[in-house]
Amino acid sequence: MPCPEADFPPGSLYTEALMSGSKRSDSALTMRPPPLTAECGLIINTSFSVTGFGKRWTHCHQLANYLARYASANENDPERTSTLLSTFFNELLEAIYRNHARRGLINITFERRLDRVCVKAEVPVDEQSLGFYKRTIELASNPELTAWYRERLENDISEEDAGALGLLELTVVYGAQIAIHDAPGPDGNGRQSIQLWVEFPYSELDEV
Repeated sequence: MPCPEADFPPGSLYTEALMSGSKRSDSALTMRPPPLTAECGLIINTSFSVTGFGKRWTHCHQLANYLARYASANENDPERTSTLLSTFFNELLEAIYRNHARRGLINITFERRLDRVCVKAEVPVDEQSLGFYKRTIELASNPELTAWYRERLENDISEEDAGALGLLELTVVYGAQIAIHDAPGPDGNGRQSIQLWVEFPYSELDEV
């Protein structure tokens, strides 16, 4: 069932409201109800330069942990959800870290849609990195993907396959859906970017 469109304009305080839960103006000591998690809507948006992100490998791990804790703050089991989302986000950010153009901005939007976290990553690409994403998406739609994945876990693999393995793990093991959305044309400086969409389920997960 599709989520209704949010009534909050871009740049509003919706993220703050999502995190804060309900508040009472009454100063009396009362039992406060548990915070409510919106079924749909923006969680957080982050934007950073390729050059700044690419300078230190630790950025992937640190950013994944921060985003995971932010996104899971109002969940019934925030520690479990944070651990799962940190794994998801780290694989995504590692793929972006290794596959992007030398210049430009990376923009990532995190949204909640019922039992999923949907991520749209706009990534500047060159010919080589664009080829990586296209091939990974093709592999993700392969009906024999699970067999392909297991075979490469058990044998020596090419550098090309190794690069795709992390993102494909999200599909095989965790049931994530991966796609490239409509790729916008080059910007004013002639740079091209893609929109990588990933939907992460984070409830009742069963590993294969």
